[in-house]
Amino acid sequence: MWRCSRPVPVALRRLSGRSAELRAWRWGSTTACERALQYRVGEKMHGYTVSQVTPVPELFLTAVKLDHDGTGARHLHLAREDSNNLFSVQFRTTPMDSTGVPHILEHTVLCGSQKYPCRDPFFKMLNRSLSTFMNAFTASDYTMYPFSTQNPKDFQNLLSVYLDAAFFPCLRELDFWQEGWRLEHEDPTDPKTALVFKGVVFNEMKGAFADSERVFSQHLQNQLLPDHTYAAVSGGAPLCIPDLTWEQLREFHAKHYHPSNARFLTYGNFPLEEHLRQIHEEALSKFQRIEPNTAVPPQQRWEMPREHHVHCAPDALAAGSPRQTTVSVSFLLPDITDTAEAFALTLLSTLLVSGPSAPFYKALIESGLGSDFSPDVGYNGHTRDAYFSVGLQGVAEADVARVRDIIDRTLDDVIANGFEDDQIEALLHKIEIRMKHQSVSFGLALASHSRTSTRPSSPCSPWWTHPWRPRTKAWTTSSTASRTRWGRRSGSSSLLCTAGCSSTWPTGT
Repeated sequence: MWRCSRPVPVALRRLSGRSAELRAWRWGSTTACERALQYRVGEKMHGYTVSQVTPVPELFLTAVKLDHDGTGARHLHLAREDSNNLFSVQFRTTPMDSTGVPHILEHTVLCGSQKYPCRDPFFKMLNRSLSTFMNAFTASDYTMYPFSTQNPKDFQNLLSVYLDAAFFPCLRELDFWQEGWRLEHEDPTDPKTALVFKGVVFNEMKGAFADSERVFSQHLQNQLLPDHTYAAVSGGAPLCIPDLTWEQLREFHAKHYHPSNARFLTYGNFPLEEHLRQIHEEALSKFQRIEPNTAVPPQQRWEMPREHHVHCAPDALAAGSPRQTTVSVSFLLPDITDTAEAFALTLLSTLLVSGPSAPFYKALIESGLGSDFSPDVGYNGHTRDAYFSVGLQGVAEADVARVRDIIDRTLDDVIANGFEDDQIEALLHKIEIRMKHQSVSFGLALASHSRTSTRPSSPCSPWWTHPWRPRTKAWTTSSTASRTRWGRRSGSSSLLCTAGCSSTWPTGT
């Protein structure tokens, strides 16, 4: 939209107009960014110490990083002249089994807390609050609780509900049965009917695993990253969910939902001091620092490539067709906390697979060997060690080797010839425009992009503060492509994953 070439406060005053001046008068200062720039490293307030203050003129915000003295909790405040303020608390949740404990816990903590013991206060707030967003998410290695609102009093009310739910939930056994799993008669009013498994999360995951693409993507991650938490199904595998007990759920909460394992994020033009005061008084002051030991170690690289096959039911929409196989080749890539490398690999992935002019689209889709790209195609940075996958679905079993050969040849061709300068320039321009697009949920987008701050090796530094920029177009292509080629040529941490209904496939090698 526009680019700020002057110091942040001047540009914001000029662009925001009288509405920004009125808001600034209301809070007794000029703008949110100017207030944030007044903080000094080492300054203490409400149990926190400021560790970094960074203006980000490209996004018209100022980032303030703080550490809580008593618990070690980290807080990132993004001051921006935006009335749609956001709060988020994230926990590193690293299950070592597929019982779905982080997913069930996400549901259960919202069923009542010490201060709000009523039934489902979260859903009651949906009707009473002025919020623009309320939700919770469970990922492979973290759980996130965000909300946004434009009203200061509503922000305080929601913050109180979220803090009490996260740190002081009731975790009643009845709620565990409701949200997790239970045995119940098929007809609850008729004790003569058969006993069946029920539960909100149990039924949700049954539906998720009925999707063959979801099953394929889950197996791909489990097999490519088998040494730690990514080998488990964080949402819960239906056959494993009934192994979880109420006591195990409570133990998981005590370990993972602790301020020492938490990352807070606030965004918008509300005063930071009020956020810190409320968080400290209502939650953090009641805890002592611990060592949660939830770090996810890097995946050890393999010496030889591996293969894995997923047996699944035939496609009901293509009954009788011999083209029932999905095949994908995946390469393990560097740690996502290397933001420069992650950005370059994202560029490369987009150039390789996006659009009808992309090399893999021409080589795979136009070959006629399959109906579409395989699930989870492209760069995936949702795990500590990123990976790149490409393949086809709707493939005949006899053509699997041909698909693998096409992938190898396409990579060799890209490494040898690279991309046109115009393609790279157009992609960089598209990314820059997308980054500057100020949607209503801009704060939520920043929170999602900042989730890597929950990774153990990250110092909670925002991804946009990296001083790196693409040095040359040739570097963007050749450097990252060479890394992909190194992984393939050496046979290190590459996986051929196939899915189909044939009984002739091995289960894995």
